[in-house]
Amino acid sequence: MVLKNNNKRGYNLIGQIFTPEYIAKFMVKNISNFITTYNKSYQDLKVLEPSVGEGIFLKSLIQNNFLDITAYEMDKNLKNTLLKNYPQVRFVFENFLGSDLNEKFDIIIGNPPYLGQNYNADVFQNYTKKFPICKKYFVGNMDLFYYFIHLGILKLKPGGILSFITTNYWLTKSKKTGIKLLKPHILEECFLLQYIDLSNMTLFKGAEGQHNCIFILRKKTDLEKQRSVNKPIQVIQITKNGISSNNNEMFNTLIFKEVLLGNDNRSIRNYRSAITNNDLKPDRSWNLLYPEEIKEIIDDIEKSCIVNGKISYLKDRFIVRNGIIFIKDNIFILNEGKNLKIEKQDVYIKINNIFVKILNIEKERLKKIYKSKSIKPYSYKEGDHTGYGIYFNKNEFNGANIEERNRFFEEKYPNLIQYLKQYKTELQNILVNAKENPNDYFFPRRGTFIRRNENDSNETLIDLEPFYEKGRKIFFKYISNENIFGYSNSSYFATSDTYFLWPRFNQKSIDYTFMIAYLNSNLVRFLFNAKNIRIKRSKTKLEYDLPIPFIENFTSEKDCKKISLIKKLTKQLVQSSGNRKEIQVRIDKLIFDLFKVKEKEINLLFNFFYNC
Repeated sequence: MVLKNNNKRGYNLIGQIFTPEYIAKFMVKNISNFITTYNKSYQDLKVLEPSVGEGIFLKSLIQNNFLDITAYEMDKNLKNTLLKNYPQVRFVFENFLGSDLNEKFDIIIGNPPYLGQNYNADVFQNYTKKFPICKKYFVGNMDLFYYFIHLGILKLKPGGILSFITTNYWLTKSKKTGIKLLKPHILEECFLLQYIDLSNMTLFKGAEGQHNCIFILRKKTDLEKQRSVNKPIQVIQITKNGISSNNNEMFNTLIFKEVLLGNDNRSIRNYRSAITNNDLKPDRSWNLLYPEEIKEIIDDIEKSCIVNGKISYLKDRFIVRNGIIFIKDNIFILNEGKNLKIEKQDVYIKINNIFVKILNIEKERLKKIYKSKSIKPYSYKEGDHTGYGIYFNKNEFNGANIEERNRFFEEKYPNLIQYLKQYKTELQNILVNAKENPNDYFFPRRGTFIRRNENDSNETLIDLEPFYEKGRKIFFKYISNENIFGYSNSSYFATSDTYFLWPRFNQKSIDYTFMIAYLNSNLVRFLFNAKNIRIKRSKTKLEYDLPIPFIENFTSEKDCKKISLIKKLTKQLVQSSGNRKEIQVRIDKLIFDLFKVKEKEINLLFNFFYNC
């Protein structure tokens, strides 16, 4: 975990914070459920604590008759106290990451240090130079405890158990993040046997990153690898019920005792995940909070999303891309009263501290720009634009010569170009630092074109300006836990904090009216929770996990009438006519009926598993 300190980011440079005693007691007791297959007494099992701290795990291990214990601690200030309090333990006062790979253990248990690589690059660079394990498994955007999991796996004997308490973010991360090497390593060498979700509890006072979990891995034997043996995953979820008002050490201790007893009550959900070890993917998010009851409903929903024998997901129907990425927003986006003035039909921009009237043709290059906060279900707040963006389209010039191209724009849009030239050095420096062409400082960096495969061999560059202007488009916030999808068939230009859904080339005509109704429905709200879909700059989970129906799959006369009514009601919401809440309730009922799932059953499951 992370301990607040006095350095720049508030992080302790060894990622150190000490574990409450009740957690250590629970984790030591808990592993007894997973080591019963050993033909050894506890005294004969080799145990490792890789980041011992004040020794709180050692105390519980000794009390439970574990005697062959090795403990690593790099904080020399703790040495005398540890040697005095635990004389029977073999201590190594060095960094665990430099330990001998040939020494193997039956049990590895602890609370490894947490330190984010993004804000501690120097620490990670030093580690990659100093420790071979760090050089082998380094990935950008990782955490320090990833190394402890990697090394723990390598130091386990076949059949050995690893139990750590960490933040839970690594489970929901997917490809192109710091888990690039971690998840494949776990799946190749281990079974994930238990996952305890503690995200509703506050366990570490003064620590950042309180979304905690406890997990247990067991190392596979060679025979289990050869036979591709599968194992179930036990899930224990501490719910919100009774937690928020009583989240103290005494109450938490009682909760953990209930877990050890195997109870399932209003504060604890104890079930076998519908996801097994063989279902886990090395480059995907692991949605372990997935009861069988939920899976059955999901399976029913996905039946309406099958085309050519496969379930169709968002990635199969749409390309998901950010809006416009300007070189620097506060230069390219003009604001009235600051660097823009509008008087009736005339528009003025500030050049060298003087407002200069621009040409009529230049007005066409100023686009109302929206941030994601403007998005609402089915539409957007039209008057909530953040300013007017200078949007030049490279397609206006047909030649390849950059100097001629820039001269073309200077002659056609003299005032707008003169405005940008005030910031030429700053804009070009940004492009140079990003290893992009500094001569492109008139234009947005990205979000103006997308590449689409017309077939397996041809890739086409698509100009998005006509779509931003008048094409039908669906968009959503780049950070969201909710299924809020906006829609527009008129001019809508947005910045990079907005994602757009652009149809893939091989798609038939998409029925946008039905699609926007589906995406904003309570059915999809249920899918967001059931599949743990969270949009946090990465849209991967949404692309790969959200099933998208084909309207052609609904063929009966009754279904066609329902679809017709859904579309009629949706148009009212897009046009903001009528009682929005009442219309949404009617749309939801029709969609539940269309997918042949029971709204009442879904609501009960939703409240039981996700509002708890």
